[in-house]
Amino acid sequence: MVLEPLKVLIFSVSIGSGHDCVANALAQKIKEKSPDSQVLIVDTFKYINSILNRVVVGSYMETIKFTPKVWGYLYDQAEDGERLVDMGQILSKLLSPKLDHLLVDFRPDILICTHAFPVGIMSVLKDKKKFRQPLVACITDFTVHSFWVQPLVDIFVIPSDDLVYPFLEENTNLEKVKPFGIPIRPQFLNKLDQSQVRARLGLSQQLQTVLVMGGGLGLGKIEKVVYNLLDESELQILVVTGSNEKLKKNLEGLKRNDRLHVYGFIDNVAELMAAADIIVTKPGGITCAEALAMELPMAIVSPLPGQEDRNTDYFINKGVAIKVRKEEHLVRELTFLCGNQLRLRHMKEMAAYLKKPDAAEKTIEAAWNLLLNNNNGIAQC
Repeated sequence: MVLEPLKVLIFSVSIGSGHDCVANALAQKIKEKSPDSQVLIVDTFKYINSILNRVVVGSYMETIKFTPKVWGYLYDQAEDGERLVDMGQILSKLLSPKLDHLLVDFRPDILICTHAFPVGIMSVLKDKKKFRQPLVACITDFTVHSFWVQPLVDIFVIPSDDLVYPFLEENTNLEKVKPFGIPIRPQFLNKLDQSQVRARLGLSQQLQTVLVMGGGLGLGKIEKVVYNLLDESELQILVVTGSNEKLKKNLEGLKRNDRLHVYGFIDNVAELMAAADIIVTKPGGITCAEALAMELPMAIVSPLPGQEDRNTDYFINKGVAIKVRKEEHLVRELTFLCGNQLRLRHMKEMAAYLKKPDAAEKTIEAAWNLLLNNNNGIAQC
């Protein structure tokens, strides 16, 4: 299905790489289905004010690094308690002038948000009649925080149909809620042959293989995890450190033999997942969605309080993951799991059942159809 050219504005927030990955996956799919369309991805806070970006992103990163329990408390309060502040209202007042100019200058036909903060901001602006085009919210975790549930959103893209409860509680029209999955990159559309990928990457065909990831920022106690795996197991170990150059350098110093393979920020994650038998990871929503697409069992370590705790619960309940509470227990847990072919097979089958690799395509088509049905053509500011 080839779609007519449109102008699409995508709002992300560059915390880690997940929200940007979803934005880029959507942009790729738009250009694939409509090569003449214009797509603009906006790093919301950075676009508006570099100082604001440093404050928001910097504060978040400092909190999750040094006082993660504080972040968990704030997340819980915002999720379950009374909203002390409406972030959308506050941020829209601060940021409205520059966003007004962007909407007028770019004249988008569709607006998509891959982070909760811009969803709140754009919902307020839509309520103020700053634009009338479809507003799409792509939820990027396997939980739905109340910040996402905004009244002027036209389409909520959620990871699974069993995450509708927050929308029911807010009396949201469920026709707006689409369980398409989390939009992921095209490289995850097809399951790859493990032996062929291992040969291409120069990996052992015989050794059971574990992929260790900590998200785009390389967070978590990855160095300790890798050290224990090298010291106490015979597993082949693939490690992705993301943009954490210090971690990459430290891990490269641990190389004792050819069982350890260290990668920085890479664009062939699907190949590494295909090469692995198990992934050891923090439970970021996008990484987990990609692992599901590759039907890869998960061993979850170091989840952050808040959204990552919710993701962990989701995957354990669905039978596609185990949680390892202490890093020193990881080798033992992986040994048990690798020796239990029945459980591994069940985890892979459940991942195959849950995966939604075509979420990007379904999201774009739904937005296009809504635009055409509501306006009988292209909308304008």
